[in-house]
Amino acid sequence: MPPRNKYPEEGLSYILPTTPEQIEATTRTFSPFNAYFGIFEYHITEEGNLSTLPNDEVAVKASRNQRVAPLATITNLTPGGFSPELTRQVLNFPEIRNRLINNIYTLIKTKNYAGVNVDFEQVLAGERDLYTGFLRSLNDRLKPEGYFTSVAIHVKKRDSDYPGYDYGGIGAVVDFVFIMAYDWHETHSGPGPVAPIDEIRETLNYAVQRMPRNKIILGVPRYGYDWTMDNGNVISAKAVSVTTATETAMNYEVPIQYSVKHQQPYFSYWDANGNRHFVWFEDARARAAKFQLVVDYRLRGVGAWQLGLNFPQSAFLVAEFFATKRVI
Repeated sequence: MPPRNKYPEEGLSYILPTTPEQIEATTRTFSPFNAYFGIFEYHITEEGNLSTLPNDEVAVKASRNQRVAPLATITNLTPGGFSPELTRQVLNFPEIRNRLINNIYTLIKTKNYAGVNVDFEQVLAGERDLYTGFLRSLNDRLKPEGYFTSVAIHVKKRDSDYPGYDYGGIGAVVDFVFIMAYDWHETHSGPGPVAPIDEIRETLNYAVQRMPRNKIILGVPRYGYDWTMDNGNVISAKAVSVTTATETAMNYEVPIQYSVKHQQPYFSYWDANGNRHFVWFEDARARAAKFQLVVDYRLRGVGAWQLGLNFPQSAFLVAEFFATKRVI
């Protein structure tokens, strides 16, 4: 059960700018539950420049109108996905690294962002200290003018997991971190829980020994995956929203089961082509278990990827568990 007095938290959830009307609607709907919106995304180039983002001015203005701090999300995304090689190129050359910091500062200042959320994924072990140093230099540039520096990071249960990320070092040089506590199973894996509570607990046990609790925002999913099987092998997989997963179970008239160990629902069904499907996803019970972790571990807050994915029950649970703090 949630605590009698709602736990104060600073929520961070991601928005993908679409049409101005959709941006306005999303910010209005979710502003009561978030202190920050991560506006996704500006990607870096090998020269240390940044891409453009359509409708970013609309997203920033709409966020500020709702008293939610807009953060420019900076990624190492390429057409082929998150690129460790691109990150290596930028981090290893001081001139390029400094140019990127200057470009991020200019973006935030000219577009009226409240700060930055750096989402460099798959950083290699060889760039571990360079990445921490980059974040320190970025924070040194932004903090004097009151801008937030935050980072999205992979889950770790031990030092050897994702060795490019130094939890202790990163936690010491940024205002807060968004731990991406999802995708233990995803489109490139076999079926299984997307955000198992037992694995998340181990991640938090590791994290709170290396960074302050009040710098940790627990990132949770608003989706699941539907794996298509053939003779026990995965032939395809797709992400599905919570609503889509539930509707699929209803359409195929199959029961939704619940893993007590992982605190996530799942089900299976056979499609018209004779292929078996396995679906793992998030629901209200699973979400409540994660929110209780935020309270139990006394974390800074909770956040979600991403608000375009339909999960109507989540907002009600946020209102039950938390009292959202405002930062602007």
